[in-house]
Amino acid sequence: MLPPKSVLITGASRGLGLEFVKQFLQVPTPPEFLFATCRNPDNAKELQEVAKSNSSITIMKLDVSEMNTIEEAKKLVESKVGAGGLNLLINNAGINKKVTLETVTPDMMLDTFNINVNGPLFTTKAFLPLLLQAARSSTPSNPSSAIVNMSSIMSSIARTVTSDAVEYRVSKSALNMLTKILHNELKDKGIHVGCLHPGWVQTDMGTAKAPVTVSQSVCGCIQVMSNMNAENACVLTDYTGNPLPW
Repeated sequence: MLPPKSVLITGASRGLGLEFVKQFLQVPTPPEFLFATCRNPDNAKELQEVAKSNSSITIMKLDVSEMNTIEEAKKLVESKVGAGGLNLLINNAGINKKVTLETVTPDMMLDTFNINVNGPLFTTKAFLPLLLQAARSSTPSNPSSAIVNMSSIMSSIARTVTSDAVEYRVSKSALNMLTKILHNELKDKGIHVGCLHPGWVQTDMGTAKAPVTVSQSVCGCIQVMSNMNAENACVLTDYTGNPLPW
């Protein structure tokens, strides 16, 4: 998959998304277009600092729960990439309210699904024409167009032994199903679709107790993306490249 000429990352203002931006700038052939999206670009101070010295970065407003921002972002990306299309979409934005069966509410479930499932679905749908444009030069062994959904080991039904984070677990399992549906739809159109478990990472969501640094996680994820092919694309894979049970 690598090196992609154009990359779009959702949730790029902090955590894994921000680190993806930083590390894509460090690959041997960095993207010509690196679209870093977030809900509030004006508040994304660290991202803005990174962008000051890197003309390839375009910071854009994209709230995955608001269709109008997705459509506006798509128009801007299209105006920049032209006929080359979009090579890589990383659906990274997500939320974990960490609620239990006792504390979960209908609104919590709906809000989490809207961000963790509808967000990747409708972001992908909006950018699909640009991904298809890039896919014209794809081959089974060397894809030039891909979608990566950031999932979690907490989505794995086989590995679930606790009842915490009800809304997060269920939504990420739904995201896995969405990944499979997209794979079935797009595999013969030159677009690989995969989902990654980034590990238990030292982010606001993962907390400082997590054993994996943001840098380690993203470095591993990019390596996994670089090895995506027709056989291993639609597999829940961790940041070290190990497949995980659905």
